[in-house]
Amino acid sequence: MCSAIPYAFRETIIDMISIKTPSRQRGERCARTLLLGLTLGALGACDSLLEVELPAQLTDDALENPTSAETQVNSAITSFECGYSAMAWRHLGNEDVFESIAGVASGAHVYAADAPDGDCDSDSEDGSWFDQISSARALAAGAYRRISEDWANVNIGNREQLLATAALYVAAPLDIFGEFFCEMAVDAGPLMTPEQTLAMGEEWIEVALDHIAEAGDFELPFGITGPEDGNGAAAMAYALRARMRWAAGNHAGALEDIARVPKGFAAWVTRDGGLTRRNKVYDAGTAVGFSGMLDVNTWWVGPPNPVTGEPWPNPIPFTGYLFLGVLPDGRAVTDGGLPIRTTVDAGAVADSRVRHFLKSIQGPEPRHVPDKYRSDDEDIPLVTWRELWLIRAEIEGGQTAIDLVNELRDAANLPLVTYADPNDATEIRYMIIEERRRELFAEGRFLATKILNPDILWFPRAEGRTPFQGYGLGGAVRFGMPPAEYNQNTNFSLDQRGTGCDPAQAPIY
Repeated sequence: MCSAIPYAFRETIIDMISIKTPSRQRGERCARTLLLGLTLGALGACDSLLEVELPAQLTDDALENPTSAETQVNSAITSFECGYSAMAWRHLGNEDVFESIAGVASGAHVYAADAPDGDCDSDSEDGSWFDQISSARALAAGAYRRISEDWANVNIGNREQLLATAALYVAAPLDIFGEFFCEMAVDAGPLMTPEQTLAMGEEWIEVALDHIAEAGDFELPFGITGPEDGNGAAAMAYALRARMRWAAGNHAGALEDIARVPKGFAAWVTRDGGLTRRNKVYDAGTAVGFSGMLDVNTWWVGPPNPVTGEPWPNPIPFTGYLFLGVLPDGRAVTDGGLPIRTTVDAGAVADSRVRHFLKSIQGPEPRHVPDKYRSDDEDIPLVTWRELWLIRAEIEGGQTAIDLVNELRDAANLPLVTYADPNDATEIRYMIIEERRRELFAEGRFLATKILNPDILWFPRAEGRTPFQGYGLGGAVRFGMPPAEYNQNTNFSLDQRGTGCDPAQAPIY
């Protein structure tokens, strides 16, 4: 059994052999064909994959040759980045930015309860991402094992840097799995809760930090981090772990890690033009346009919030991404949770963080689409100081939260918050949630906030339809794994789908 490769991915991995490596260099771009492809790191658990007919470059010797070490690590990065780009596009539905319009991509933005599996960005409407992020974890873990164990006595240049990078790209998928899934399994193992998955991710961050200590801090390849970030490998490790600890409720640990990340830091999902390497939010969300942006939600009809038992207000709070604004006193959200909008609230200035424009899309009439990214090759933030500052604001609250939000406002050249009462916990909570909606717009990250705040942030829970085309809405809060992952793992069954997390966060089937 190929235990290191996700079940669904095994059927498609051969089709993904020829891909592009990340190529983001600050100031230059260079696309390089990855000859060894996505199979490398996983073959330690699945040597039978070599029995198929592969390109001449893919021989047993090449796969077992220590000179391929760097390429194996880069393979994991490439797989992760393709999956993340597609995920960020799909999350625009679960974050209430988009409704599906075009029939060819009608399942993209309807709260599907299962994470989508299959090829990654094989065409414009493809938004599959589970297999790619799963395989990235397996590829990185396989590369780490080969370099640290199989080739322990081989002279490999930059060994410690490669080991640290591989460990980071085991941890990054585990962060996504722990934050967004109700349960998870890796390497055909038992079901893990979100907390167990995040704990596994933290273990790999510790591994990465040990190697960074040996190597000295360094710049991640292809411009994922850069010299302006103090090289950034250590900052990326602390930033990812801060996010994991926040999601797991370890607030003290999260604050310790945030203190180690410099203001201005960002780690990137690098992008280029072409299949699998392009920015999917731009290509499918903006350039092609399969979906349309949504204003505040006045259209949904369904049962009360199962967390509180209370009916959802109309309009539903913390929805709507059109014409967002900020008042001169810094207010971006009303006491009822509705966003300040330039079309409704006199004196509001446009929020430059949530740009959009009207265009003809794959549907019967023009709709607004995001103007967050301007090209296929614009990179997507993976983890940034902006998100970490908002995590700290949530944890510390009060005047510290206001001050941290104002650092973000100052960076965006927007009005500073002067309206908020630091002693009003609800007002501070609303301020931070709305700030997250705007700061993390189209980055694939606001869904994590929704999952942790189901008492006030809306999910349809398999009730109702989209307002324009009438597509049925699914049951996602957290996701379930694709059905094959339950059906083919002997440790559990499909009946256990959606049972590994808090019922308030569980998907509805």
